[in-house]
Amino acid sequence: MLFFVFGNEFLFNKLVNAWQPGPLVLNSNYEAGILLGGIGSFDKSGNGYLNDASDRFIAICTLYKTGVIKKIVISAGNIDKEKPNEAAFLSKRMVALGIPIQDIFIEGRSRSTFENALYAKMLIDSLKFSPPYVLVTSAVHIPRAVSTFKKAGLDVIAYPCNYSVIDRRFSFGDYLIPKLYIINDWSFFLKEVVGLAGYKLFGKA
Repeated sequence: MLFFVFGNEFLFNKLVNAWQPGPLVLNSNYEAGILLGGIGSFDKSGNGYLNDASDRFIAICTLYKTGVIKKIVISAGNIDKEKPNEAAFLSKRMVALGIPIQDIFIEGRSRSTFENALYAKMLIDSLKFSPPYVLVTSAVHIPRAVSTFKKAGLDVIAYPCNYSVIDRRFSFGDYLIPKLYIINDWSFFLKEVVGLAGYKLFGKA
């Protein structure tokens, strides 16, 4: 019974789409956009790569290149201190794309969404950027991220990207035939649901 419920793609799709916000088109100009980490991975030799959440990187670079944001704040630390700093890695990739280094500001200490908000606020306060700020992260992560950043005192506009689930048409088999990969995807969704509940419980969001 659990296999049929948690392997049901239609059910999973509807729940995640109800949780995550839809795409956003920004027509105004903002002083800064905030990019959250988790999009850079490193091999055992310390070489960096953009992982399957790289749509976040593309999104904030596009916002900058099209003039929607004037500055980029990267909030991304490493849980494993032996690996290179993710924020520094991402900033180098941006510079390679032609984004001036003077328009990129990094915070490389954070290891969680709560610390992202805490340290990003400290950095932005010191830079005296004018709010609101465009917060760029994965769509499923938006509810927890926005709540946490606003709790920290940052006026943010959610810019969801990296959609792991999109609203699509289903075939007859999608309603009845369970799929093994959907069972694995539940962990990412439940992490956000439980994470937001825990943050609210402990006053972090």
